[in-house]
Amino acid sequence: MEEGILNEDNNKYNIVVKDRFGDLEVDAPNPVNPNPHDNGDCPEPKLTATQIEDMPPPIPVSIQSPHITRPPKQPGPALGPYYQFLTTDLKKMLWFGSALILRDISYDQPEIEFFCEPKLDFNWEILYDNLFNMRIYRINISIELRDGKGDDIIRWKMNWGDHITDGLFHIARYNQNWRGGFFSCNGFDSTVPDDIRTDLTFGTVWEHLNSVHEETPLHILIWGGDQTYVDFIFEDVPYLKEWVDMEWNQKWTCDFRDDLKEQIEQYHFNSYIQNWERPEVKNALASIPSIMMWDDHDIFDGAGSYPPLLHDSPMMTGLFKCAQKMRLLFQHHTTEEKARVHGLFGYQGYNSLTQCGPDLVIIGTDGRTERDTNIVHHPESWNMIFDKLENDIINIKHLIVVFPVPFSFVRFKLAENIFDHIKKFPNRFRNVPPIKQTNSIFGLPELYDDLLDEWTNASHIDERNRELIRFQKFAERKRIRITFFSGDVHCCGISRFKKRQQDDLLPINDSKLMYQVISSAIVNKPPSRQILFVAHYVRTKWYPVEETVEELIDFFQRLPETGRKVRHKKLMSNRNWCFFEICEEDHSTVYKNITTGCLQRVFKSKQKHIPAVKLGPTSSREGHGSAKSPIHIHSHNRSCSHRKEVGQDDIGTHTLKIRLWLESGGKHTEGRKFVSYELLIPNLI
Repeated sequence: MEEGILNEDNNKYNIVVKDRFGDLEVDAPNPVNPNPHDNGDCPEPKLTATQIEDMPPPIPVSIQSPHITRPPKQPGPALGPYYQFLTTDLKKMLWFGSALILRDISYDQPEIEFFCEPKLDFNWEILYDNLFNMRIYRINISIELRDGKGDDIIRWKMNWGDHITDGLFHIARYNQNWRGGFFSCNGFDSTVPDDIRTDLTFGTVWEHLNSVHEETPLHILIWGGDQTYVDFIFEDVPYLKEWVDMEWNQKWTCDFRDDLKEQIEQYHFNSYIQNWERPEVKNALASIPSIMMWDDHDIFDGAGSYPPLLHDSPMMTGLFKCAQKMRLLFQHHTTEEKARVHGLFGYQGYNSLTQCGPDLVIIGTDGRTERDTNIVHHPESWNMIFDKLENDIINIKHLIVVFPVPFSFVRFKLAENIFDHIKKFPNRFRNVPPIKQTNSIFGLPELYDDLLDEWTNASHIDERNRELIRFQKFAERKRIRITFFSGDVHCCGISRFKKRQQDDLLPINDSKLMYQVISSAIVNKPPSRQILFVAHYVRTKWYPVEETVEELIDFFQRLPETGRKVRHKKLMSNRNWCFFEICEEDHSTVYKNITTGCLQRVFKSKQKHIPAVKLGPTSSREGHGSAKSPIHIHSHNRSCSHRKEVGQDDIGTHTLKIRLWLESGGKHTEGRKFVSYELLIPNLI
């Protein structure tokens, strides 16, 4: 640090640290907010007599998706219901959920009726009496959880006064195995060119998910982050566009104005509604009760992963608070005042615990509210998460932990070091054309925040490893299989933790066996295959904590487009979503563990208890459903050195089946648009 000045002003200490050119340093405390208590903590803005410019009128961004506009357009007068699943109470034998309803304030409260065999109770709650001319209701729903297998169908009819809508959703009975979906990245970021957005479309993968749900109804849909992309807010809101171009010192010290706050909140409000009202999304929200956990693009790109000068600036804290308010409303049907009453918990963040019948629990972790360059979750939030796990769940078979960013993924240490050095350049050097062209709108390297977002970044790996050990001890003590669900990285694959050097240890007995399911993106542009090829040539196996090996596994055997065998089997760059299901296996299954090649004959010990994977079903030629047989079958020729039917020694009796559905990147030779790959995860005995 070239210069440090300590000034006293109204009994508050403002620390100003500048480089030799007079520019504020990125790692120094923000001079107007040197000691914030949380991510939304910032001094009140000063009064001003000027007015900010209104947003321009909405313009469609694609002929194929005319309902998507920039800026997002005002909503219609009647919206919803959007269903949320909360939990099941196994003592009271009740299913709990909620519905979000938005109605123009000029209309009376609508009426809803439910038609089903189990007993159902509900009550209305007003979340906002008037928010942008909309009255916002939460309907609290409790349904009798009946014994037996099969589903109960819950039909609903909404009388809005001037029209009627109806639909249905399914809930699992007490002994029914739960089926669900998981996805992430429901939109395009600002780096995706217009022609690629048009070519990919918003709805293709969503329509496949809906078709599978119509064929085999899902009980729950987990949204893993980036539900909305507000990246274009910095282009659509005139004041923010000016702010992006401000001089460095002014940018990070200027106020987040009160009139700007209203405009930003309305932008988020309209963005959520525009996304929620996309036909393919609206259908899912009205027919599959959801669980959601946000990520950075629901706030702004890289939120929480910026150095103190940026992170604690009035503008970034103001943007964060607006995003938090709307996230709680649309993703959790609540407000900041009611969030704890409605079951969200955390030191400062909003995490969730969801019991899905007697065998499955889902923890949703808020990886943005408490995040900074040093931590992802505050230690007290970790304690609260593990207290919940210890005290609130009994005798389950599987625990799914939703981390929006993968808990296990490739390390990019060289890139981390390079970008960290560039970040520390004096601001004058960041404006040199070759460097400026690779910077984000915040003046730092474009990939800096993406790398710092990762759990495996040097800044966060110690926190991850500490909590990994806690998960291992919890799994060992409670005999619960833990699986991580994550998105964010725009590709798909499977990673795994397991006990080191224990080839004779059965998977059903290995408490350190934890799979990381990576499913991303359902809409956004995937990375090129060339980039993922590079990821295969860096290290993909690690030893993070005692007696533990971590690795990306060879999961994909064939290309979804052609069926050709693949050389790089760990990650795929196709858009995708994940189907999951609890299965009861009473005998050997048709899954086969297969390895090929001469080396496998030599190193036979490496063939013990390899993951139970196979090609799953395919969609119809039109890209619907999951009823077609796999179109690519293993040849079983002479080079196949190891074939073994998978039995209870490998998968146990209550298996978590994972099915990754991949969209074909090009025209499929057999005309199939979606191909699946399956993994069986054993329960812990």
